[in-house]
Amino acid sequence: MTNLPASQPSLYELFEATSLQNCQRLLDNGEIPAPELLADILEANADRSLPAWFIELVAKSLKGELKRKPGRPKETFLARCRFAAAEHEYLSLLTWLVKREKTLGLEGWSILRGKEWWAGPPHERAAKIIIEKWRLHMSWRSFLNRVSSEK
Repeated sequence: MTNLPASQPSLYELFEATSLQNCQRLLDNGEIPAPELLADILEANADRSLPAWFIELVAKSLKGELKRKPGRPKETFLARCRFAAAEHEYLSLLTWLVKREKTLGLEGWSILRGKEWWAGPPHERAAKIIIEKWRLHMSWRSFLNRVSSEK
């Protein structure tokens, strides 16, 4: 294992949620950390001296001067790519389920019949399976609405 120069932070320092460098990176990208995240960073770094910019950030948060932009935050590039991959897999799964419904029916194996995601028409089943597999934080209806709106 090689030692990195002090000026070059490690991946852990850059992306660990409780890292001061990660907090600085978020601020540089225009993202304002939530008070809960600031508390976690403060607890994780309590054993060392904190930089002035972080103390000022925590003070503003405690005074209520740290405000986020109203509305839903913009979706990250990674989230958009993840959804695109899930959408692609959904279309493949939907094609397979439609063919299966025509040839064998959708009754399925006995182990599948009791599953919540193995109910409904093919488009509904495919959406439920994709939501479960990709662990998307949305309902199957929201998924289908978004898929249909992006075409």
